[in-house]
Amino acid sequence: METQPTWVEAWGMAHARLSMMSFFSAKRTLRLVFNTAISGEGARIRLGNRHSAYAVAVGRANIALCDANGVIADTHSIRPLTFKGKPGLTLPPGGSAISDEAAFAVPAGAHVCVSLYIEKGRLQSGNCLDNARLLCARGDVCGAPAIRHRRRVRDFLLPQVNKLLGLTQPFPIPLFQAVELLNTEGAASIQCFGDSLTQQGFWTKPFEEKIRALYPGRYSVINKAIGGNRILRGTSGRFPLRGYYGVKGLERVHDDVFAYEGVSHVILSLGINDLFQPGTISACKSEFATAEEIMGGAEALAAMMRERGLRVVGLNFVPVGLAADATPEKNALRTQLNELFESSGAFDHKCDISTPFASPENPGCPPPAFVGGDKLHPNGAGGRAIAGAIDCGVFG
Repeated sequence: METQPTWVEAWGMAHARLSMMSFFSAKRTLRLVFNTAISGEGARIRLGNRHSAYAVAVGRANIALCDANGVIADTHSIRPLTFKGKPGLTLPPGGSAISDEAAFAVPAGAHVCVSLYIEKGRLQSGNCLDNARLLCARGDVCGAPAIRHRRRVRDFLLPQVNKLLGLTQPFPIPLFQAVELLNTEGAASIQCFGDSLTQQGFWTKPFEEKIRALYPGRYSVINKAIGGNRILRGTSGRFPLRGYYGVKGLERVHDDVFAYEGVSHVILSLGINDLFQPGTISACKSEFATAEEIMGGAEALAAMMRERGLRVVGLNFVPVGLAADATPEKNALRTQLNELFESSGAFDHKCDISTPFASPENPGCPPPAFVGGDKLHPNGAGGRAIAGAIDCGVFG
């Protein structure tokens, strides 16, 4: 049965400053490729330049059906995207834009690509996610069925940096902010609002697989996490990668969640950096926050979400005792924070992801098999343990 048409994100991300992973060159076509869990009868995109000091000129844009590699088999599916009736636009520093609606029929489960020709500008605003593929080619090839991806020098360096530091940092995606579909089948989005434990995708991907299997065509799962993000404070002034950790959660929720239609649930997994960063390279000791202050921030976020009719699923705080910057004091603070979480009535639903992610022999540490090379972030096995602890029945 057809319901009231609603704009729902099929893909989206939160923005921070890309810092050293920004895109310097113009005269390039960027093609974003993703798989949509929901259907649509129309499409529009959002572009973001919020964390850039440079204007960005977009010459033209389009959207099309494609395969997983971004190849458009049927060029008749290509639909031009306009901005206030014009084929392109210039985004000032700090600016954002929403395209006009384009007629675009897409079934759930299809691959979609959005192509942008960048005429001018340095792309500094975006995020690093692995739930979409970004292709980059010289010149304006927006209408080409297939484009030849040209890797940048820093694309070769990122895997080496990841290996050296024990990280699993996805490749950066600039400028794209969201792709929204006009859905007539009652679909909605589940927003995952968190930090790098969410941003890297190790639990969100198996969680999305479960949601797609249980509720086909009903939900899109949107990763609105930023690595290093905190509830109470933005990127510390002493952190060398300026702006990379983004605006504090209490502020960015307005742009990253509340600005969108079609949101039904938010999974809130934010706060571990408020206790973990102070006293490290990321933040000075004076930015220390108590467990009461951190939980107060989480509860304030949940209250704002519930006031807007959103259902809030809260996740507690996983052990980080194997990480280089871990201390007994931080683990004690995490334990206290989990106790406050357990007694809190701020959330519609609460999920204990800490217990399945903890070592039975030492609950302050995860099993080594659950974390990556930095001993902090979950790997595939750890991500599946977290996803398995989230009760998908609450979305029914």
